[in-house]
Amino acid sequence: MDTQRTSPKNPFHLDIILKTLQSTLNANDYISVLDRDYIYRYVNQAYKKYFNLDERDILGKTHKELFGAEFYKKTIRPNLEMCLKGESAHYSAWYKYNDIQRHISVTCLPYRPFGDEIMGIIINGRDTTELKSISDKHKIQKAYFENLFQQSPDAIAILDNNDKIININETFTKLFGYTLQESRGKFINNLIVPDELKKEGLEATMNVASGQNISLETVRKTKSGKLIHVSIIGKPILMENNQIAVYGIYRDITRRKKTEEKITRDLKEKEVLLKEIHHRVKNNLQIISSLLNMQIRYINNEDYKEILRESQNRIKSMALIHERLYKSDDLTHISFEEYVRKVVSYLLASYESGHKNINFIYDIEDVALPINQAIPLGLIVNEIISNSIKYAFKNTSKPIIYISLHKKESRFEMVIRDNGCGLNLSEKMEHSKTMGIHLIKTLTDQLHGTLDMESDQGLTYTIHW
Repeated sequence: MDTQRTSPKNPFHLDIILKTLQSTLNANDYISVLDRDYIYRYVNQAYKKYFNLDERDILGKTHKELFGAEFYKKTIRPNLEMCLKGESAHYSAWYKYNDIQRHISVTCLPYRPFGDEIMGIIINGRDTTELKSISDKHKIQKAYFENLFQQSPDAIAILDNNDKIININETFTKLFGYTLQESRGKFINNLIVPDELKKEGLEATMNVASGQNISLETVRKTKSGKLIHVSIIGKPILMENNQIAVYGIYRDITRRKKTEEKITRDLKEKEVLLKEIHHRVKNNLQIISSLLNMQIRYINNEDYKEILRESQNRIKSMALIHERLYKSDDLTHISFEEYVRKVVSYLLASYESGHKNINFIYDIEDVALPINQAIPLGLIVNEIISNSIKYAFKNTSKPIIYISLHKKESRFEMVIRDNGCGLNLSEKMEHSKTMGIHLIKTLTDQLHGTLDMESDQGLTYTIHW
């Protein structure tokens, strides 16, 4: 028998229900009416649609039969009992029927079709499945962020666009000594920036507030007044391209800074020591040169004098290397062009005979050579130029010596050429037996290089290493 179509005096007659529900009807809400035995007497289309049910699947049944005894007992029945006592109830829960699961925000109201007497229960449910999914995702993201934020090994402060602290993590408290209660609402620059660095702190704040990322190493102050070295990263926090806040990440680098300062001090001490070593080596070589000079004064034989003078020049070329090194900031490399010019100047001054008006042409690439290459090269330059000054220009009116040095990929090439008389083949062979050319070949071998000599309108030495 259809109890809903009998008499208008029936509280569950459809006309009575619709009239009673008139103010609560919403096409998108789940609307149902239960009697005092919690049996369904009415459901709207939304209820049937979202759970894929017909009226015959619902009417005459209870929540317990539709959604399970355990869910009914724990969640639904306590709220239904409240309604029968004249109270409204509200709860949210996941409803599951077969394979369909929906999250519903439910309001239960007493059903009073004829006045004050409670004849049943009105259930108004709003589907919040999508909102619930979004909310759960936000909660998960928030949990992830909060976990990362609090457990980060770096101190983090979140600031508003006016540089006031919104939140800090536990590491910030450990590093600077301030709790969240002490920090919130305070200007970060007033809290941890030393007075002498206020300008720096303000500039950093302005840069981040204008949307820039910053990264710097500086000093900050703890609650106790202790100064610590920190690295700071500042970044804006954006939402839909609008800056809503900024965050600062602080890492304590005090230990690293102290280590770097110690290394710097140690390096400075070693630098001073190396400079002193080069200075003393230069002085010792100068002493040897002076001793040879004294010896020359007591020798009458010109050939012996020349031998000692050549040795003196070789010593001077080595001394110049050490002189350049202890006067330079780089203790392992020297500028070769500057060195060559010094050697040439000294050689011109040291020979009493020979041309003084030689035109030197330099084509030397700006390279810094290590000392293990500079010393043998210096001696090679000394030998070649000495020979040219002494022997090459006896019949040359406009003497020229050309010196070039270039780096080609991973190899160097040095060319020294004069426009003197050159050597014929027999002279060249004889010349190769002298100490000078023997020394040049030996020093080239030390460089793991090759030596080529050509005599064509002068003499050309080409060395590759």
